[in-house]
Amino acid sequence: MSSRTLLKGAMAGGAVLSMPAVFGTKPMAATSTLKVMSSNAYKLADAWKLTEAPTRDATYLRATWGVLQTWKARHPDVELQIEEFAPTDATQAVILAAQGGTQADVVTVNDLNIPKLARGGFLLPMDDFDGQWDEYNQTILRGIASFEGKIYAAPWMTDCRHEMYWKSDFEKAGIAQPAGTQAQFIDQLVALKDSGVAVPYAFFASNSVHTPTQSLLAPLWMLGGDVLDADGRANLNTPELIEVMGYYGTLMNDKKVSSPDLIAIPDSGTFADQIVSHKVAASKNGAWIWQNVVAAGKASEVGYFRTPRPSADAKDVTLSGFWGWELPARTGVSDAQQELAAEFAIHMSSAESQALILEQTDGQLPTRVKAADSPQAAAKDDAWRFQAAYAGEAGRGMPPAADGTLLFDQMRTAFQRYLTGEATAAEALTAAQDAYNSQVS
Repeated sequence: MSSRTLLKGAMAGGAVLSMPAVFGTKPMAATSTLKVMSSNAYKLADAWKLTEAPTRDATYLRATWGVLQTWKARHPDVELQIEEFAPTDATQAVILAAQGGTQADVVTVNDLNIPKLARGGFLLPMDDFDGQWDEYNQTILRGIASFEGKIYAAPWMTDCRHEMYWKSDFEKAGIAQPAGTQAQFIDQLVALKDSGVAVPYAFFASNSVHTPTQSLLAPLWMLGGDVLDADGRANLNTPELIEVMGYYGTLMNDKKVSSPDLIAIPDSGTFADQIVSHKVAASKNGAWIWQNVVAAGKASEVGYFRTPRPSADAKDVTLSGFWGWELPARTGVSDAQQELAAEFAIHMSSAESQALILEQTDGQLPTRVKAADSPQAAAKDDAWRFQAAYAGEAGRGMPPAADGTLLFDQMRTAFQRYLTGEATAAEALTAAQDAYNSQVS
């Protein structure tokens, strides 16, 4: 059974906000054990068992171990009982635990799943706990990490999306630096094509969640538009989103500086290879792809810049995704146990913990501004500082949709229908909007 089916079943009959009173009613006293459910990407179970520091590798193991050591120093008598799940199973794991009365004290949930779990009554608001909330990027904290004005997640590490380009191509075309506006950038891409670059630019247009999240959202927000109305319904057929799609239509179908083959790219790895292997002169991708450039030994040859804005007076915006630490909604839990759980969640996401993670990982960005000012951050390279500044100054979280996966599927389909000429932008967006709203009340 899918998480979407589980959630709809749980929400049926107007029982959305009453669920915590139904599930997890077993009385719980304060204990010396915390049950934690987490994505297996963060290696909590492995890190908790280790008595010595592991060797740093490409995973979170060394970073998580360091953060857990600082927790152990504060609470040496508290044992963690850790259950892990695949990242794609976050919602289902939380809901099934609630239905079985076996909720954890603390969970990790990614941004897209926070609204549906908060709306369904599966998470506890965290405002009353001392989370040093003013340290956060408030756009992220008060956006998808919150629901109806309440904070439901302590965001952890984040990212951003930005442009990358091959310096030699731009120099050959006589371009000193990438432009800051879309109109100027289009002219530069045409100049690149005239200089002999076969395919100057790549953007996400394939069957991937990155198509709406990387290509559409930031330019839309720069224009002051959005994909949801005040009631949480999809609002896609708007002048702003039509303008954004028109920009990409100009690149692909008018100026022909982007290839129609982008629609058929099979996966995100193949797309990343477009810029890493110098198959295009420039491309937009996630900040994490910069590590691919570094691994390929091309960091000195590839530059980076912020996504061109629709106009010179438009604000910078970049999408910043995250996983967060949350508290499952339960009854019969002692105040002492709940406070211990909150302390653990806030400790794991604290500025100090985020700084430790920066020291032991590559490509991670802090959600707390204080961590960006830490000695660990100061030791990072110029590319990281560019990314951290972009996320800190212009980062915005995912749209707080009741079903983000469905919304993004509909946006992607509309975008592809428009780019291929199957429908006008207005026709494609109206169909996508209606399809989403008919399935999500």
